[in-house]
This record gives sequence, C-alpha cells and structure tokens, in this order.
Amino acid sequence: MNRDSILIRGGTVVVGDDVMKASVLVRGETIAEVGELAGVSADRVVDATGLLVLPGAIDPHVHFNETNKGHKGVHHYFTGGRAAAFGGTTAIVDFADQLHGQPLLSVLDVKKEQARGQAVIDWNVHPIINQVTPEVVEEIPAVVAAGLPTIKCFMTFRSLTGESAVNMYSGKPGRIISDQDYVDLTTPLGEAGGMLMVHAEDSTIIDKIAMDKMARGETRAIDHAQCRPPMAEAHAIQRIAGVAKKTGCPVYIVHLSSIDGLGEVTAAKENGIPIWAETCPHFLIFTEEWLKREDGYKWLGSPPLRDEATQEVLWEALRDGRISVMATDDCAFSLESKLAGAENFEFCPEGMPGIEPRLTIMYSEGVAKGRITLPQLVELTATAPARLFGFAPKKGTLTPGSDADIVLFDPSVRWTMSQETLHMASDYTSYEGVEVTGKVAKVFSRGELIVDGEEFLAEPGRGRFVPCKLG
Repeated sequence: MNRDSILIRGGTVVVGDDVMKASVLVRGETIAEVGELAGVSADRVVDATGLLVLPGAIDPHVHFNETNKGHKGVHHYFTGGRAAAFGGTTAIVDFADQLHGQPLLSVLDVKKEQARGQAVIDWNVHPIINQVTPEVVEEIPAVVAAGLPTIKCFMTFRSLTGESAVNMYSGKPGRIISDQDYVDLTTPLGEAGGMLMVHAEDSTIIDKIAMDKMARGETRAIDHAQCRPPMAEAHAIQRIAGVAKKTGCPVYIVHLSSIDGLGEVTAAKENGIPIWAETCPHFLIFTEEWLKREDGYKWLGSPPLRDEATQEVLWEALRDGRISVMATDDCAFSLESKLAGAENFEFCPEGMPGIEPRLTIMYSEGVAKGRITLPQLVELTATAPARLFGFAPKKGTLTPGSDADIVLFDPSVRWTMSQETLHMASDYTSYEGVEVTGKVAKVFSRGELIVDGEEFLAEPGRGRFVPCKLG
C-alpha cells in the first residue's frame, strides 16, 4: 500500500474532549492535520462516513508467552497482537519475569527475541521483580533509562502445595516480597522517574482461607473467589499506599476489582499519594455467579469476579476518574489447560483471553448505555495509558505529530461475541454469547492499514519496541 498520504474523510473524530465531524490527514507514519480539510488531497482517501475515528488503543496489561502453573499460554506476539489489532489496540505492554542470576535488563533481550519476526503492533515491557537484592536495586536507574520505567511486583501468590508456585529466584514459596523490599525498591525507582505496578491482594488474608478450604475439599472456581475477599485487596492497597507515601514513588494498582479496594485508592489520592488504578472489562461484564457454573474455571483469575453492585460502582469510578485506565489483563490458555484445574483451583492457570473485546465492551456497555462519554472512552483506553506509561505524546491521541495509530469504529453494528466471531488464539472464549453494539472496522498502525473488516494485513515482525519515558 502507498503510505505517502491518506485522507480519512467524513468521520466523527474524537480529540481530547472534542467530538467533531472532521477529516484526518496522514503522511507516512504520522498524523499531519485534523480538521475540515475540504481542499486537501491525498494519495488515498478513506470514507469514514458514519464511523467514529479514534486513536489506537493502548493495553498496558497483557501476558504474552505466559507460563502459569506449568501451562503455556496461547497468545504470543503474533497471535496476541493480531487479536489486539482486531479489537482496535495498536500498542501493548507485556510482562517479563526477572531471570535468576541475570541482570534485570536481560528481560528486554528475552522479549525482543520473542517479538522478532512476530510482533504486529508496537510494544513495551514491564519487568517483574520477585526478589529484591542489592544488585537489583542498583540496576533500577539503568532499567528506567533503557525505556522500561514501570516495574511490577506481587503481594500475593505464596504456594500452598509446593511446586506450583515456588519462587525460583529465592527458593522460597511464592512471588511475594516484603514491605521493606518495597521501600528499598521504590526509593531508587521513584528517583529514576519510574513507577511501581502492584498486584494488590494480601496473602496473609488469602492463605488462611485457602488452606481451610483445601482441607475441606472446597476447591472449585467459586471457592477460589471466596479465598480472595475484597478486604484482601483493600488491605494490600493500604499497605502499598503507605510505601508510596514514604518514598514518593508513583504506584499503579493493576486489575482493581472491589469497592473496598477502590475506597483505599480514593483515600490515598485524597491524601496526596501518587497512586492510580486500572480495572478490566471482565469485572464489568461477569459476576461471581459465573464461577458457580460447572465450567466456572473459564472465568477463574485473581482477583476474582465480584457482584453486580460492585460493577456499578466501578462504572461510576471510570466515569468520575477515580479509576484511570481500562486494561485487559489478557492471559489466554487453551481449554485443556484450564480443565486441569476444573476440580482444584490450585492447578488451574489463572486468567482469561480478553485482549480483543475491550474497545467494543467499553462502547457497548459504556457509551451506548450512557455510563461514559466518547471522550472518556478514549481517555480510558488510549490517552491515559499513553500518558501514564510514557507513550505520549506520540501515541494515544489524534493530534498532528503523533503516530498515525487510528481506529475506524462502526457504532451501528450489532453482533454477538463468540469463539467464531472473535480472533483470539484460545479454543474457547469467556465472552461466548455476549451481545454488543459497535465493532472495529479498520485499524491503522503508524499509517499502515493492518485490519480491514475481517482481513488482517500486517506482516509479522512489523511491530516495534517503543522505549518509554514517564512525564
């Protein structure tokens, strides 16, 4: 395709708080102009009449090439990236576990090798730290300077049965680091301009409930959820907010799921603590009732699904800004892998395939039902992730000079999500039978048309590593 210039004409363009009938001129990989552009010509004209013109979404929370409880995930840089693109996502941030005995920055080499010849959209990576040593602490400034400013840690996942969750780095059970470790880690991280991401569930609360349930043979998906009550999330957030207050390092709470957890985030914000939170589409669509089904393992993840009352509060928080980002926590496994834990949650790989439905769910359940506005949709899925994770100003917005990551979205299409209508690589979908309004029609990544209806046009390997720097 000739990428010299493209004129996307006649759509409804969302830029910041403005929703306007306008055209977008693309030159090469970059947005050149946005406006009426009545007398402007281009090598190619795309008719966007009746379509929304949105910035490409950014998903800051995906797990590609994941291994969990001995099971390998099915999304990697091609399969996961393709599904993301069909859902209107043009950049992702993956996770990479700290490698035993290796410099922390070596995780970038691992991910570059995984992405080589595979990546179809742009990407960055969050290193995961499971053991805080003097060497790791000393390396933090170099990791941030290399374009990896966001580091993740866990406050949960201590092994209950041994091998399934042993921390290979310390030889101790689980992935948990101590509160003092958090202080030691976040002091240089904050000084270097980085941010800490936290899986906030308190294992002290979770483990006692889980051990009692396992002793009674209560090990199905709903039992897993009952092991991880809202108070576990809230207590963990309270603890990490205390660390952020002490060190000044910004903190980002991943996959916020509960009213109690939201209350702690809100209280910390009101006290001037630099803290942000994301939530995920599955918390807005499914409730704990799904976990009571015979196939409840399909929805098993941590933190677990909550109730309908929680869903409405999460929507309110998305609307008023207490929750800043809509991410997916995509973690896709085969049905065979999920079935391994059908009778015992300790052996069920956690998470669900979700990288594709996000934009449509947010439009259908959010905008179309009056819960959020179009500018809020863009803020939650594109602009805020770009700003918080260091992709801005090149991504997350349709402004001159930014990357031409553009989604044409048809708000009139009604369809039903299923294994057949979605493009994720798992052989099942948690979204089976979900009826929605709105569908991605075309996707441009840096000016290149990569999705055209049901046709995927991107060549494997075209996706780039994007070094990020927080503002």
